[in-house]
Formats: sequence, structure tokens, C-alpha cells
Amino acid sequence: MLVLREIDGKLPPTMLVTKEALRIALIEDDPNDVFFIDRALRQGGFTNPLIHFKDGREAVDYFKPLGSAPSSRLPDIVLTDIKMPRIDGIVFLRWLRGQPNLKNLPVIVLTSSVLPSDKDQARRLGVFKFVTKEASCDNVVSALELFLASLNKDSGSSKP
Repeated sequence: MLVLREIDGKLPPTMLVTKEALRIALIEDDPNDVFFIDRALRQGGFTNPLIHFKDGREAVDYFKPLGSAPSSRLPDIVLTDIKMPRIDGIVFLRWLRGQPNLKNLPVIVLTSSVLPSDKDQARRLGVFKFVTKEASCDNVVSALELFLASLNKDSGSSKP
């Protein structure tokens, strides 16, 4: 299924975004976490290949040319860790929110950090959800299902 976008970022009425069609970018430096998150997403029905970046620097390099014009290369949502080398998740979020065509891109923060300051900074930067990593990764799938439901609700569809 194709995912169409209008200028304001909303889907046309009756367009349903499916788990299989959701384009997900993952910014994560730990290869074990990438493996477990990818596996959990696939088991949860999110089968579209992940767009993976090892840190915020790689993500900025990818998104930078897309920040000046709408692009079909944009993911529907970004999952990012906070604690990473070179550019961490908070710095990436600040950069993203400063880009005219990227500032409204939904972001879920996935982190092992339990620092209240990390959670506060992420919320101030407008993240969709702040999720603490757990061994099962079920909370990642649940957060994406919640995002998908809200996206489909905004498009006028009543299907989850």
C-alpha cells in the first residue's frame, strides 16, 4: 500500500497506513539492540525494512538534504536512542526540530536511560513517546501500534 502525504503532513481521508507499509528509521549504536528491536518489530507485523543509522551523525547526514524539500525518502517515524557517540539522540532531536520540512517528523525515544532530565528534554522537543528499553522489546511494538492508530485516526479511517 502506498502512503500518500499532503503538504501539511496529513493523510488523505480513507488512506490506511498498515504495519507492513510504515517506514521506520532507527538510530541506534548497539548492534544487539538493533537486532532485538528489528526482530520484535517483524514479529509484531512491522515488516518494512528499517532505515538504520549507527548514531545521530549518520542520521543528520541522511536527513540533511531532505530537510529543504518534501521527499519520498522520509520515514513515517524515527526511533532513536539517547546515549550514542558523536551526536546523541537529544542533539539529533534539537537539529531535527530546527529543520523546516522535518520538524514535525514523529519521534519515539528508545533508551536505557532512566534520568528524568533525559525524559524532560525529549518531551520538550516534542517526541511522540519516551520508551525505556526492555529485554522483550514489546514496549517498542506497543508504542508503534499507538502511533499507527493515531495516524490512521487522523486520516479519517476507523481501522487500527
